[in-house]
Amino acid sequence: MTMQACAYGRVGQDPRSIETRSGKAMVVGSIAVSIDENDAPPLWIGIVAFGRVAEDFLRHSKGDLISVSGRVQRNSWTTPAGEKREQLQIVADALVSSRTVRPAGGRKRDADDRTSSHQSQPRSERELDDEIPF
Repeated sequence: MTMQACAYGRVGQDPRSIETRSGKAMVVGSIAVSIDENDAPPLWIGIVAFGRVAEDFLRHSKGDLISVSGRVQRNSWTTPAGEKREQLQIVADALVSSRTVRPAGGRKRDADDRTSSHQSQPRSERELDDEIPF
């Protein structure tokens, strides 16, 4: 069995592209996920991506908000000082950027909608919408 997860957080460092031993390109990075609303430190989750998802991940930089989903794996290693370390990683199946969802923060489209609807009204109705000067 495998564990699937979805995480939403900020990119911790600029993602970097590396090549596997078999010559396949992959992108690695990490995100900081807040799991406690108090002043607890964030949980750092490693991200590994291949193919199109890797290309999408490379377009992001430190501090960007992203949502990642995929298979969870455990990455273990020993530091040069001999300490054993472990980190959860998500092998990304999908990545959604907050920039993709709202590229302009939702502001430009709303302003354009108000302007176009205002201009499509007959002149007499627009005059009624004018502000009262006092």
